[in-house]
Amino acid sequence: MTHGKREIVNHPSAWRRADLLQDQSWIYPLEDEDLQDIERALRAVQKRDRIWGEFPAAEFPLPTLAVKLRSMQAEIRSGRGVVLVRGFPTTRYDMDELKTIYWGLGCHFGTVISNNTAGDFVSAVTNRPDMAPDANRRLNTTNQLLDPHTDPTDIVMLLSIEKAMQGGLSSLASATAVYNEILRAHPEYLEVLHRGFRRDARGNGPTGDPNEVSAYIPVYDYANGELSCSYGRKVIVDGARKAREPLTEFELAAVDAIRDLALSDELRVDMMLEPGDIQIINNFRTLHSRSGYVDHPDGRKRYLLRMWINVAGPSLLSPEFAAYVRRGILPRAGRSELAVGGGALSSLDPNH
Repeated sequence: MTHGKREIVNHPSAWRRADLLQDQSWIYPLEDEDLQDIERALRAVQKRDRIWGEFPAAEFPLPTLAVKLRSMQAEIRSGRGVVLVRGFPTTRYDMDELKTIYWGLGCHFGTVISNNTAGDFVSAVTNRPDMAPDANRRLNTTNQLLDPHTDPTDIVMLLSIEKAMQGGLSSLASATAVYNEILRAHPEYLEVLHRGFRRDARGNGPTGDPNEVSAYIPVYDYANGELSCSYGRKVIVDGARKAREPLTEFELAAVDAIRDLALSDELRVDMMLEPGDIQIINNFRTLHSRSGYVDHPDGRKRYLLRMWINVAGPSLLSPEFAAYVRRGILPRAGRSELAVGGGALSSLDPNH
């Protein structure tokens, strides 16, 4: 096992903007028979008085949709690492039914893990102006710009329920393509990117200390023939500050190169997630970001449901890297995950 790699990666995940725009087979429209399949699975779960967080994939069978699901799984795991599902009728169901369907779909990709300290396994991505000011506040609870980053999970899944009045554009870039560009233009950066940086835990680490930082975590990790990425400019810069190990000018340039490439016109793909769109990405091969946005004056808010999912089976990641990048966020106050991947079931209301 080695953290380093020094050659161009030829892999479907090394896509550029033009590649995704020219070949849109990564987009999966839901047909009537797919929606009927989902409807039958929902009603079967309801007959057993089961709700989201309480059942595994086997209790949410989707025989008609199965062929598309297998194609999506292959695309996420060994293909481009990006899938967009279109046409889910969000207005047909109430919020509990939406979460139950969403949970059922997510369980077909793996085990849902906690994505916040409340122990939520399906959580809202929306602006929360009611939250108290906090330097460690995660920006997904604001309407601010989100720089390109990855999350501590195998798969990130977003269901769009309401879009903003203005802005809120979702952007993706291939972390593999970014690596290839760095190798071509700035190979001198690879040593520090493979060595890695301390990361700011933002109060979400094992101790809960707001000043806790991680050990050195590689930005690019190479193991078992797989190149993987873990990146967030803010957590790297803040981690260095909290560890009292400020980044050198060279280190900051290496960190900034990833952000700048991920936002470049040649690599970045923008999409407006319309209500009913489900975006699914391989978190180790895809950097995701979001533009700032303005909500509707009538009170409607940009509102998405998020799940973090770990894929079953042995991980190809190096053990040290996997321990950090697949951990999710530990629930506090004694909350724990359910055996099927469920957790604390918080109330999600798009009007709050």
